[in-house]
Amino acid sequence: LQEPPFFPDTLLHNNLHPRQAAATALRILQHLFHTLSTNTTRQHWPAQPRSALLNTLQHHIHHLEQCLPDNAALFKGPRNPLLTINKYFRDIQLFLHAHNHSACAWD
Repeated sequence: LQEPPFFPDTLLHNNLHPRQAAATALRILQHLFHTLSTNTTRQHWPAQPRSALLNTLQHHIHHLEQCLPDNAALFKGPRNPLLTINKYFRDIQLFLHAHNHSACAWD
């Protein structure tokens, strides 16, 4: 992991069903919330804007979770965008760890 990961092109040009797109957006928001809510990012952000951002993310996550049933049935087949998103965020964490950076370096 010498170069930072880039957002997967397959997600940018994929014609997902609206429910799949919503589930994909939910997964991205969940990963963003997790990354930005860690203690390593807390020290680099002013408290009030960070709290407002996390509250907004949590609001959208909650709304999408209420709208979507079980996501497993939405993603059958070899190109599961949720797995692609998971890999992207895992690669970010590995890259940051390999270069001794905090999660704040990514944002």
